[in-house]
Amino acid sequence: MAFAETLKTWRTRKRMSQMALASAAEVSPRHVSYLETGKASPSRPMVLRLADALSVPKHARNDWLVSAGFAPIYARRDLASDELGSFVKIVDRLLTRHDPFPGWALDASWTLIKANTCGETVLTHLGLKLGENLVEAMTADPTLGGHLINWEEAVAHLSHRLQGEGKTRMDAATTASAVKLTELSKRKGDGASTVAIPTVLQVGGLTLSLISIQALFNTAQDLTLADLRIELFYPIDQLTENNLETLLNAPPTS
Repeated sequence: MAFAETLKTWRTRKRMSQMALASAAEVSPRHVSYLETGKASPSRPMVLRLADALSVPKHARNDWLVSAGFAPIYARRDLASDELGSFVKIVDRLLTRHDPFPGWALDASWTLIKANTCGETVLTHLGLKLGENLVEAMTADPTLGGHLINWEEAVAHLSHRLQGEGKTRMDAATTASAVKLTELSKRKGDGASTVAIPTVLQVGGLTLSLISIQALFNTAQDLTLADLRIELFYPIDQLTENNLETLLNAPPTS
């Protein structure tokens, strides 16, 4: 796709006028118009300035640069590479120190790539393991085998998150997953206000009411690292804290 088409597509989908984009990027509206019609070619700094103005995620900025005739600047290294080694240690330390509460790390597609001891225990009870995709699992069975008690709330919330991610990343696959989950839930909401939506699970005969916090590498320049998200779950009440301890101390099933 030529840069002119790329720029116009992103601007249109972001619902930003040429005037608004020009103001945000501190260029003239005429220059934006010329770039969109192909009458002018952008410099490398101009490509990045316009991408900033449209909040284009890093993985898509490489496409912008290539479409304008420049080399990509963001690498996607393997998580096992030496360059990412120290960052992987940070993730491992964060997850390990979060025990005895569950925590796991996912990539941009919601594939589970790391978990602490409690996290792996919970995943096992849910019929999931590392390397599997959480969104695909919930699309196939939104109740996760009957273990996700408040599945309508959880699926509606996940669908909302995916819709936002799909718009931000301009990712058709993410948007399609959001549509599927919305169709599964059909939750309209009753207008009631709540502090936060917990994840309520029934595993091993125990009820777990959990609330999550997400951690990101905000200054990451590598695409793998930028896409990595760490989900840390905390018990919302003392009963859940006690049940997590019981779950972790239970003898392994044969």
